[in-house]
Amino acid sequence: MITDAHSVSTRHDGDPAREVPFGGNSLQHGTAVFEGIRCYDGAGGPSLFRLDDHLRRLRRSADLIGIAEPPPLAELRERVLAAVPDHLPDCYLRPVLYAPDPILGLDLRRLRFRLGIEVWPAAPVARHAGLSLTISPWRRPPAECLPAGAKATGAYVMSAVARTAAARAGFDDAVQLDLHTGRVVEASVSNVFLVSRGVLRTPWLTDGPLAGITRDTVLALATDLGIDAREGPVTTSELHEADEIFLTGTAIELMPVRALEGRRLDPSGPIFRALLARFDDAVSGLLQAPDGWLTRAPIPATR
Repeated sequence: MITDAHSVSTRHDGDPAREVPFGGNSLQHGTAVFEGIRCYDGAGGPSLFRLDDHLRRLRRSADLIGIAEPPPLAELRERVLAAVPDHLPDCYLRPVLYAPDPILGLDLRRLRFRLGIEVWPAAPVARHAGLSLTISPWRRPPAECLPAGAKATGAYVMSAVARTAAARAGFDDAVQLDLHTGRVVEASVSNVFLVSRGVLRTPWLTDGPLAGITRDTVLALATDLGIDAREGPVTTSELHEADEIFLTGTAIELMPVRALEGRRLDPSGPIFRALLARFDDAVSGLLQAPDGWLTRAPIPATR
């Protein structure tokens, strides 16, 4: 059962809406699903990028882990649009379906789920230096262990372990490999792209990466630019030999990689630059984007 939603502001001063019981099932067991959505104060006013695609994935995540009757798309859209603050048109929103009640147990049919929406200022993405990556010793479990398409909070412990180990070793992030094949899956919370001899490549969904919405956006933009873009299996050797590597995600948008385990790369490669310019035009409204990519927020533009 899903109860009414609440949205919360960026304040951190004891807002009662933040008081999730310590015994709440989602806190104790990680039984929640979420999305990350960007709002850009672009040429046509504040707009959320690919809002319905994110909300469809939120509903699918709920279905995949067994949350019954997630809210319909129209209701989710209304709630998220209402959560965009008047004073913060450039922001990152995270809607979460979570179980607040202090009930122990893992049968999700017994739980009451609630929609909460957190909002943060969208921090500028510092791309000039690029990221340093390592190959994580921690493998990603296959889809037989957990549905790869579900953005479930509990599953991100695996990402936290990989990122923390990478940071301790002096890297910014880690590339995780498939448990069975040893092929590239994704970074800790981002999809991976590489460029080899002018061809843009990204691991296929068969190997378990999240079907990232920014990933899909990049593939669409590459087609518009006439870039040869391919989804398929990617080995660690191919990654090590790539001319360019970059990561994609809602929070980081497109982020170049400057080094992979000591091997230097150009963080401003030509294909990355072309895609980034087209992406910036799309999210700002300067490019005629496909239907559904930009949804106006009901707040006035700041300019």
